[in-house]
Amino acid sequence: MWILLPASAFPAVRAQATEKGANMQTYSVLTDEYAFTAAKTDAFITPSVFNSADKMPTEAENEDGNKAVKESEPLSIRALLARRMRLCGLGLVWGAEAQSKGITFEQTKEWKKVLKKAKKEKRLIFIDCYTSWCGPCKMLSSQVFTREDVGNQFNADFVNVKYDMEKDADGVMLKDKFEVKAFPTLVFVDPNTQQVVHRMVGAGSAEWLMEGGKMAKDPQNNLSGLTKRYEAGERSTDLLSRYLNALSSAYMQEKQGAVAAEYLNALSDDEIVTKDNWELIKKNVSDPLSKPIRQVIANIGRFYEVAGKEVVDYKLENSIKGAVAEITYWRPGNGEFDEARNAELIKLLQSLDYAFVPGALASLYTAEYVRKGDYKGMLNSMREAFKYNVFRNGEEQMYFQNNIETLTGCDDKALVQEGIDWIDTRCVQTKDYFAKANLMNSKARLLTKNGDTLGADKAKMEEEKYNVEGEKRSGGKAVRAIRMN
Repeated sequence: MWILLPASAFPAVRAQATEKGANMQTYSVLTDEYAFTAAKTDAFITPSVFNSADKMPTEAENEDGNKAVKESEPLSIRALLARRMRLCGLGLVWGAEAQSKGITFEQTKEWKKVLKKAKKEKRLIFIDCYTSWCGPCKMLSSQVFTREDVGNQFNADFVNVKYDMEKDADGVMLKDKFEVKAFPTLVFVDPNTQQVVHRMVGAGSAEWLMEGGKMAKDPQNNLSGLTKRYEAGERSTDLLSRYLNALSSAYMQEKQGAVAAEYLNALSDDEIVTKDNWELIKKNVSDPLSKPIRQVIANIGRFYEVAGKEVVDYKLENSIKGAVAEITYWRPGNGEFDEARNAELIKLLQSLDYAFVPGALASLYTAEYVRKGDYKGMLNSMREAFKYNVFRNGEEQMYFQNNIETLTGCDDKALVQEGIDWIDTRCVQTKDYFAKANLMNSKARLLTKNGDTLGADKAKMEEEKYNVEGEKRSGGKAVRAIRMN
């Protein structure tokens, strides 16, 4: 049977119910949903804690409409709420009110208790590994974990728990145990082995999380299961695609690259030109000097046919630009410079006919002067590049800024001043206010190098002025450019 208990007794009843394993439900519809506060609400509804098999009255039993309910008869949920709504002059939409919304996380932060519960219920543990300062973590908590469909799935399938990886004692311990290196990290743990069976790094949509939850429950297709299948020698395209996607979701980039390379490097030119293999290359291979990318270049027409010219060219351009950036942004102290890779990349670019190639080559040639500490040669190389207009789509701004700032390592004040003057000229020519702000940042650094602290302060003020103006003109919607150094 169902009984009506005073609100004051509820905490004790809850504890008793939990201890006896009762299937107890509470209905927040009596409080929060309709602006009743705990102080105003005089009762909560709960099944008898001594007989968890008792059921709520059926729909037919609830069809009392506006009929008076005898005080001696047990009140159904519908009847009780209908009475309270009539008293308060409120309407009520039935259906979702009796369901908890969103993921219900365990109140305890004791890992041993979480393990015990998960073992008893034979469920995996879902852990939200977060920090107080993590923006994506907050997004998940406020927009994804609160979704009713997410809650329905995760509350049924997992024991859910949240840990601040920097403040909760067991959170700090689990951070090391489960090798949590980024936030948010979402892990699914087998309570019997205390091993991670599935991992997701970053924040995504509710659908993304729900799909990850389904994978975690599948011992053949979660990260652990796919790893075992791969290590056992399975190499089907379906397995590789699933495994690589799981590794990508777990942000296991090194392993992801190794798995993709092992499979793709074994393919001949005839074997590699398929739609499925292209998808693997597109998602998992970024090095333009790798065998798969070289095979794409060598068989470019055939790949155009299976994937489309625009898609293939876009992938190649991004791949090459990424490799060029690694070299052009190299600075002393970043490890030994790979001269052989630099020469190989230049050779590859010289063999290609794309609009972005001249700008990429100019960047590599200028970077060589920077590595040698030849700042006069660098400035001359920059002038040569601008003379022939080799850049497109605003690339010249990044090229200019990256190289001009290397003058902070130059001890020739005259050359540093030359850089400062060039910055002022470009600032006048530049219409974008965020770009102007970045130029002023560079100017401040060079002025500081030359010992002009007053001038540097003025440049910083100009930087802020341009940022404010940029935000004003963009309606506050534009994101300031990310600086590379």
